[in-house]
Amino acid sequence: MTQPKRSLLERLDANQPVIHGSGYLFEMERRGYLQAGAFVPEVVLEHPEVVKQLTVEHLRAGSDVALAFTYYGHREKLRLIGKEDLLEPLNREAIRIAKAAAEGTDALIAGNICNTNLYDPADTATHDEIRGIFTEQVGWAVDEGVDYIVGETFAYLGEAQIAREVCAEFGVPLVVALAVHKEGTLRDEPDVAKACGILREAGADVVGV
Repeated sequence: MTQPKRSLLERLDANQPVIHGSGYLFEMERRGYLQAGAFVPEVVLEHPEVVKQLTVEHLRAGSDVALAFTYYGHREKLRLIGKEDLLEPLNREAIRIAKAAAEGTDALIAGNICNTNLYDPADTATHDEIRGIFTEQVGWAVDEGVDYIVGETFAYLGEAQIAREVCAEFGVPLVVALAVHKEGTLRDEPDVAKACGILREAGADVVGV
């Protein structure tokens, strides 16, 4: 009888290392399927077989996670290039590709959200807009059956907190990776370790940089 796949938190609670391979965006650029600039992952819809192959390569190289390639696949990025109509199809297809690549393995399936470049600590309207962006992406990811969400490259603790709140609303685990710039700080919190602690105490399941 096949044993059920252990969740991310079950693996971590058992002190099992979970290796997460990523870097899809720059590798797709290197292979000629994605252009610098907006860095929108349209390749998910234009060449799904290429995205699946790269995901398989990550798994064969030792990744325990098949990551959906939705980095920069959010409403603001697609708005900038006039392709908001691709938003939902891109997000859903990316997760389906990750699941197809992981078929027959015990790899975890992770959805992906990231910084929006909209966050302004003093402007609550941007907070509401970002919450809407994350709610769309996380909602589609949960609907497609991801095991958890990766929220990455947040330079603002405040934006990471919005991601945490949205994931909590959907009841899906969240791994947060903060983006520490050359000054060694976040944009709204000089103490990175403190920021990680704040996120962890607030309910983020895994925190890091």
